[in-house]
Amino acid sequence: MKTKLLSITLMLSIPLTLGAGCAQEGGEGEGEFGEAGAELGLGDQLPDDAKFDGQWGDALNCKPVPNLPRLTAPRITISLDGLTLHLTDAATGYDKVFPVGVGAIDQDAGSMTFGESLSTYPLIAYRKSDFVITPASIQPCKTWWTDPETKAKSPVFAGLPFMSWSGSYAIHGPIDNFRAPNGGNLRRGYVSHGCVRMAAADVLEVYARIKGIASVPVHVQRDPERTPAGKRVDVAERWIGAECGSDADCNFTGGLCKQNKYSGRGFCTARCTTTCADRAGQPTTFCVADPDDATKGMCVPKVSAVNFECRPGDHMLASSQPRFKQTTRATVCMPGSRGWVGDRCLADGDCHGGNSCKAGFCAQPCNGFCPDEPARPWTFCASEPRLGGAVCMRQCTPMSNASECAAGTDCLPRARANQSSVVKSVCVPRL
Repeated sequence: MKTKLLSITLMLSIPLTLGAGCAQEGGEGEGEFGEAGAELGLGDQLPDDAKFDGQWGDALNCKPVPNLPRLTAPRITISLDGLTLHLTDAATGYDKVFPVGVGAIDQDAGSMTFGESLSTYPLIAYRKSDFVITPASIQPCKTWWTDPETKAKSPVFAGLPFMSWSGSYAIHGPIDNFRAPNGGNLRRGYVSHGCVRMAAADVLEVYARIKGIASVPVHVQRDPERTPAGKRVDVAERWIGAECGSDADCNFTGGLCKQNKYSGRGFCTARCTTTCADRAGQPTTFCVADPDDATKGMCVPKVSAVNFECRPGDHMLASSQPRFKQTTRATVCMPGSRGWVGDRCLADGDCHGGNSCKAGFCAQPCNGFCPDEPARPWTFCASEPRLGGAVCMRQCTPMSNASECAAGTDCLPRARANQSSVVKSVCVPRL
């Protein structure tokens, strides 16, 4: 039998063993913060923040909560690869997207969460992607953190709200520079041990908007959130590497939207000759030759643990590139195909794992069943004439606006090849 490591949008059948990257949390019937109040490790920290020297600055002060209208029926969607927290309220029309830092990518091959953000542990362990925040699971002013291994305490939560959505897994402040008067600064990326980090002002706003609500639904998904029209849900202020539909979306100095021939969507960049601007909390940037016009330079993000393997980008791959018209090199995010089932492609060479390029998408023949890969959407063997018959196709979730599907595809029901009684929603190329 195949072992399917994860599809966070589908019900799972995975043994409830613990991954090496996560602290154990209580089961559904246990206390809100796990067994005996157990806390997760912190995850990535900046060197100065790791010095627990007793000089705590403003970390011991509760931060003032802004006086904002409380929402009526708030809902939260957290996108792990989109690095967003989306707070909405259909009753009042409130709709705002916040940047977040999520769990680091688990690289332990023996772990339950291998290949995934550590924030996926509750999704796998409890076989669901919908959770809730209640008044009982909120600490309005959390300060101290206890190291689960050494039991040493430090006030890294800086007097900001701590809102649990599943045991020890919570939405909280930024951790970085926690001694600062405002509570710290956010790094947007894969940085935590499983919790969802927010900028200090943002976590205060979310708390102010939802405090006192009996139950706030929280949906957590791997893929970037999308609207019914397929537009990526993202923060208002874009930066280099962000998805875009036009130059106007890239609302920073010199920003322009460049079409990615692999994804069929655009990404924000800027022209350069030697160096590029950087922005606090974002991956550093690098000036490379435009693959479509080598006479021009363009700014792209460098690869680091924060944007692991360019995962937040649509059809972007880690690639060693020289600086524009120089010999200095860096590993950066460049247009390309990851080559798995349902990824877009230009030629067979863009696909891997037994896939070939059919009608612009990676697929492989099948006879009822298909392979799966860690950290990728599940696959399904369906008969699709435009792809040449019975082929492996990417599964999708209509209720999440088919966020798993690449541009140029629709999420449609299809029967399993040779077993018409089994029907799944898959990403089908448009005619």
